[in-house]
Amino acid sequence: MLSRRSLLLGAGAAVVLSACSNSEDPQDLGGAATGPWDFTDDRGVKITRPSRPTTLVAQIQSAAALWDLGLRPVGTFGKAKKADGTADILAGSVDLSKVTSFSETWGEFSVEKFAALKPDLLIAPIHIPNELWYVPKESVTAIEAISPTLGVDYRERSVDTVIDRYAELAAALGADLKAEPVLKAKADFATASKALSDLAGRQKGLKVLFVSGAKDGLYFGNPAAFSDLSLLKKLGVGFVTPDFDPKEPHWENVSWELADKYPADVILYDARNAEAFTVDRAKYPTFARLPAVRANQVFAWNPETPTSWAQFAPALRQLTADLGKVRPITG
Repeated sequence: MLSRRSLLLGAGAAVVLSACSNSEDPQDLGGAATGPWDFTDDRGVKITRPSRPTTLVAQIQSAAALWDLGLRPVGTFGKAKKADGTADILAGSVDLSKVTSFSETWGEFSVEKFAALKPDLLIAPIHIPNELWYVPKESVTAIEAISPTLGVDYRERSVDTVIDRYAELAAALGADLKAEPVLKAKADFATASKALSDLAGRQKGLKVLFVSGAKDGLYFGNPAAFSDLSLLKKLGVGFVTPDFDPKEPHWENVSWELADKYPADVILYDARNAEAFTVDRAKYPTFARLPAVRANQVFAWNPETPTSWAQFAPALRQLTADLGKVRPITG
């Protein structure tokens, strides 16, 4: 069974500002460096501080997004490493040797370790209504007694919109969005997006299905429920939308015997659970017989690609290269 974290996405971090600008003008750093600070998050909560926060704690997914905009963590919470100790894709560009990682297990949050960082603000994604990712409900009161919390909503938003929201937050926290690495990453993202959009325009009618899998069954992804797939759809990729339960909108779960339920020209499989679609493919003959599989039009896609221009540009370029090889094979 896929874990809740795997099904929805997840990860965490604590943050201080990097020296991302040589300007001494506070306005060049996204707002006044002194005096009261406020920001209204995606829950509609207005966060106020006596001065702009400088010691931030962010769930790793948020930390990775902010890191590429020039902010630097002092610690992380959420799953930042794989079982072999190497960085999880969710960590993005975050240098884990320079941050303190804590509470990597879903459902656990060390309030003591959080407090030891003396944070000004906690930042986390929102994947479930009224919940901060990797922040247990029972810990919220204790956490907010230490510092305020801020949520960035991913639900029913394309990832470019989420990235823009992080940019707005980063500017408010003092990041220099005119720094050369940030401008280059944004331009690369725009170029990669246009290339995919142009290709999709030439492939009108192509049917693409996103799937994930485990021993207990196959999961058909609903593109509207994932911010990354929503972006691909926005750029013109023709996704197949499964018959999902509105109460569980991310996936339609079926047995492997029903792998051929939706005809598709291309299958994008969840790179987090690649074995079912690569080395173990022979174990699932119904899937192996699919036209897209026989035509070798099956490609990996990782829905945990960090939410930043810098991380998404290469992912979009790779997808464009993959889709550039395919042809329609269904009626």
